[in-house]
Amino acid sequence: MLAYTSGMLLATAALVTWIFVWLLVAVRVLRRHDLGVGGKVLWLIAILVVPVLGLFVYFMWDAARPRSA
Repeated sequence: MLAYTSGMLLATAALVTWIFVWLLVAVRVLRRHDLGVGGKVLWLIAILVVPVLGLFVYFMWDAARPRSA
């Protein structure tokens, strides 16, 4: 019974973390001023349809772009 409980705890923690990261990226995408509506929609679709790859690509692509002051 303890292993089942630990497994459920791990799954719940992973799900909560996943939702938090997705919301963080969604807010970052929506707050960007250099993307148009189409670009924002495409990024949101990418992180929904291909979750792991979409988030990874967004973080790598976003880190590579220059920041303005």
